[in-house]
Amino acid sequence: MTMTLLDRGANGTSMTPAQRLRQSSAAVRVSLHWLGVRKTLTPEQKNQAAEPFSAEGQYLSASKKLLDTKHPAYKEVTAVRGRVLAFWKGCTLPYPDPGVRLIKQDQIERFNEQMEEFRSQLDEAVAKLDRHYADLKAAARRRLGQLFNEADYPPALTGLFSLEWEFPPIEPPDYLCQLSPALYEQERQRVASRF
Repeated sequence: MTMTLLDRGANGTSMTPAQRLRQSSAAVRVSLHWLGVRKTLTPEQKNQAAEPFSAEGQYLSASKKLLDTKHPAYKEVTAVRGRVLAFWKGCTLPYPDPGVRLIKQDQIERFNEQMEEFRSQLDEAVAKLDRHYADLKAAARRRLGQLFNEADYPPALTGLFSLEWEFPPIEPPDYLCQLSPALYEQERQRVASRF
C-alpha cells in the first residue's frame, strides 16, 4: 500500500478517511430567499369556497396563486435557482447539519466565483421579471376575480429574490477550550463523529 503525505497526521500516524476529509474540507451554506407565489385564503374566502360543497370552511385548505409561474420570465428566475442548487450539490458532500455541505478547501475560490456569477444571473432574471410584473399582476387580477387583493403584491420584485452563501465554522471555538476543556473535548468528539 502506498501512502502519501496527506495520509499522515501531524504526529506521523496514519489518518482515517474521515480525518482527511475533516482536514481538507470547509463547510458551506447556501441560502435562497424567494418571493412566495401562493397565499392562503382568508377564513371568509374559505367559507365562501366551501358553500357549493356543503362543507365547513375551517376544514378546507385553500390558497390562491399570485403569479403565473409558467410565464417565461418567472421560469428564467427559477432556472437560476435550479442551476445554483445543482452546482452546490455537485461540488460538495452532505453534512449532518441542515443546509450545510462540505467543500474541499482548494475549491472555495472557484465556488465563490461561480456563486457570484449565479447572483448576477439571478439579478438579471429578476430585473426581467420585474419588467413583466405589471402584466403578471393584471393577468392575476383577471384570473382571481374577487380573490385579487392589491395588498398581496409588493410594489416591485427587486430585492425579493436573493442568493447568499457563507462558510460557517464547524469546529468548536477555541475560547471553549479555555472556559471548559472537558466541554471543548466533548464538542471536538461530536464534530469528529459527524465526519
